[in-house]
Amino acid sequence: MNYLTLKEASEATGLNETTIRRLCKKKASKPFIQMKKGKQGDMYTIQANYLFDVYPPSKPIQNSARARVDNNYTSIDKEPIQDYTALLAAKDEIIQLLRSETNYLRSENTSLREENRTLKLLPAPISTSDTTPTETSSSQESKKPFWKRLFG
Repeated sequence: MNYLTLKEASEATGLNETTIRRLCKKKASKPFIQMKKGKQGDMYTIQANYLFDVYPPSKPIQNSARARVDNNYTSIDKEPIQDYTALLAAKDEIIQLLRSETNYLRSENTSLREENRTLKLLPAPISTSDTTPTETSSSQESKKPFWKRLFG
């Protein structure tokens, strides 16, 4: 991740350094702020993406500022290591397979909906239980809570 010092951040956004410092001191900003050791002691560094989400840049960051960014995973100045055409072709193939599977599932869903509609048109099944109506009403009464049975 790219981190900028307060001076670099104020130059990039065109705002005063105290405005950026106030942003750094907000509780919501804490995950995006790091303290770095500098020549004059500890200094704030703020994540560039977060800064530009809050305050849009007024001018592009200079290359000298990019060179000073502490970044372990990627470098701005490096060229791409490999050609990505093979990777993109493989991803396109996966996307095509997923699209065909989605179309199949949609057609299956449509046929199941049609089957469901025809089943709803059939008459309701007739109950063939051996219980009498008095047994069912007494079983329903016993399922009522105690207070409902007591007070009605």
